[in-house]
Amino acid sequence: MKILIVDDENISRKILASKMKGVGECVAVDNSKRALSVLKAAVKKGAPFDLITLDVSMPGMDGQEMLRYIRTNEIRDKVPKENRVKILMVTARMNMNTIKACIKAGCNGYLLKPVSRVQLMQNLAKIGVDTSGALAATGDETSHTAVVADIINRFYSGKIALPVFPHIVQEVQDLVASKDTSIDELGQIVEKDIVISSKLISIANSPLYRGMDTVDNLGAALLRLGMKTTQSVISAVAARHLFSSSNKPLKHELERLWVHSFATASLGKRIGEALGSQKNDNIFLLGIVHDIGKMLLMKAFMDICPEESISDQSLQMAIHEIHTTFGAALLKRMRFSQNFVHIVEFHHWNTFGAGSEQEMLILSVADHLAYELGYGFLRTAEHRIPDGQDLPQNQDGGPAEEMAATDIDARRTKSLERIGQLDALKHLGLSPEAVMAIGEQISPVIKETAKKF
Repeated sequence: MKILIVDDENISRKILASKMKGVGECVAVDNSKRALSVLKAAVKKGAPFDLITLDVSMPGMDGQEMLRYIRTNEIRDKVPKENRVKILMVTARMNMNTIKACIKAGCNGYLLKPVSRVQLMQNLAKIGVDTSGALAATGDETSHTAVVADIINRFYSGKIALPVFPHIVQEVQDLVASKDTSIDELGQIVEKDIVISSKLISIANSPLYRGMDTVDNLGAALLRLGMKTTQSVISAVAARHLFSSSNKPLKHELERLWVHSFATASLGKRIGEALGSQKNDNIFLLGIVHDIGKMLLMKAFMDICPEESISDQSLQMAIHEIHTTFGAALLKRMRFSQNFVHIVEFHHWNTFGAGSEQEMLILSVADHLAYELGYGFLRTAEHRIPDGQDLPQNQDGGPAEEMAATDIDARRTKSLERIGQLDALKHLGLSPEAVMAIGEQISPVIKETAKKF
């Protein structure tokens, strides 16, 4: 394979070339003008490049402009899509609008600086590049990263079994999507699954959904929840089953991940309600599955390395780095809607821009709010603590129960400052105080309700 690396930064070119070891033969240039000359010469010799990495920000013709130029010429020359050069964009800024524009212009993927080997393997495997040689090559990556990269290669090669939802999920989805459906028809489907039926009754009586009276039968539970909420709750119950394992250390980590996912889902639903959104049940399900990539990566890792520690920080960081793009690919294969796939892929980005989907903005804020309330899973750059002090949490992923009043006030002030800096919050038009009030209202019952699923 012939690879052209285009980046005006010398260090970035060298790092990416070293990560490409075992993938193919690399040529690196520092600007688009020189890159176009190299590309033209290669075509003239009958040995065109197979892969190009383009830095988004370069002087003169930037990466986006070069991408459009290459694709325009390929269309003009009637090059079949399958024969067009693969192009990966490289960026140092998590600007969603920029990457969306590149995807629309025809790029095959994107890399975030500093580019790691696991991130590179994810993108190469996704576009059909054989990464077995690269995985065998030695490098500066940890063994954890190498195993995660191998898992990615296996996933795109079809060697990892996909999670499967019970058939009832599809049945309910089809029923709710059809016209003139009734609660009775919904009940006829749900009552066939005793486990889900009993869980629906329990969930309808949980703090997040209960009314004045206790419901004691499926019909009453369905009436309380309603058609759309029942659909999202059933999907969430099905997803809950995926966050389990017979391996005790893995089970512990998956339980913590589930609590974070449920907290994000519940917070997102309440934020949506405050905004008058008509898609609150979708937002809830998005929260449930937004970290599904982590779930599968952790399970696959323990299948390959059962003696390793699943809670190792370097492993969790390697998983976190690619969990959004991997999770999006997983949901796509599980036949979730393109909107779900898109939102899961981009919800961690720092800059969203005008026109971003409201559900994505809500999910991003809810994810951050879950961390601020103590329902986090892995504190990363996206959930930064400027003074280095993390929010206390219990071992099972919930907030610490005892803190001095002065500490609570100080941490709340810092949380408000961090939430107020979120680009997603600014686009939603909510104040940090309003969002924090939503979180504080339901935070005490999140963990209790999560156990009902």
